[in-house]
Amino acid sequence: MVTLSYYPGCSMKTSSKLYEASMKKVFSRYGVGLKEVEDWSCCGASAASTIDETTAYALPARNIAVAEKEGFNLFAPCSACYNRSKIANEILRQDDRLQKEINEIISPLEWTGSIEVKNIIEVVDEYVGTEQIARSRIYDLSTLKIAPYYGCVLTRMTRVEPFDDKENPESMDGLLTAAGVSLVQWPYKMECCGASKTLTDRPLTAKLSGKIMDKAVAVGADCIVTPCPLCQMNLDLLPYIGGNAKNLPVLFLSEILELALFGTMSEAASHIIPVNSLSEKVRKI
Repeated sequence: MVTLSYYPGCSMKTSSKLYEASMKKVFSRYGVGLKEVEDWSCCGASAASTIDETTAYALPARNIAVAEKEGFNLFAPCSACYNRSKIANEILRQDDRLQKEINEIISPLEWTGSIEVKNIIEVVDEYVGTEQIARSRIYDLSTLKIAPYYGCVLTRMTRVEPFDDKENPESMDGLLTAAGVSLVQWPYKMECCGASKTLTDRPLTAKLSGKIMDKAVAVGADCIVTPCPLCQMNLDLLPYIGGNAKNLPVLFLSEILELALFGTMSEAASHIIPVNSLSEKVRKI
């Protein structure tokens, strides 16, 4: 069994509670333990870096420093939280002056750079692995055609080497294939869904997310699968903000693994776009 420091961020306790529920259920089956970071605080996500660079480093550094006391790698399932935390962790390792400044700000906590920051794809790949996923499948998902959607922030990082190709990531593809689904080829793996523009410019989010949904429909997908809470939320909200003629279910990576293990999704009713059509295609092996 492996244990990780779990940084839920704002979304996993609110709009994406279904993500947390499915993830914990799957991780429990695979022997991945999560210890929530004590007294965690906002990482700044996309907002802090546009206002003040020092704050953009201090906010995630504080959470990392708390996790360092436990000695476990930090797991951030939200793509924006992962992006900010990973960048802060790596840049502080490179810049002694900045490291000293940030540690003065977050004192009495101290960032030391002793742990790594991981996203859900890395965690599943490194601590579970494709062989175990394929071996542990109880339900046949081969009739499901999936459009893997990574979103625009998971691998696009400045001054930091990403865990996968910046423009054509494939790491989640391997996990989905191991779960037994069929993948469709499509060009929108990395397209922006509108991100937080949903709050300030809903028509723009509707346009960008609608384009992604339309392409997934056009290539014959049964659903879209993403590791990102904001991407999932924007696409799932399309019936209310976009008015697309057809909207496909939008699942989290953990929900596909949940289907392969249990045949159902515990939080299916939490989806806006119905997911029942997917469960009906699943058969026990």
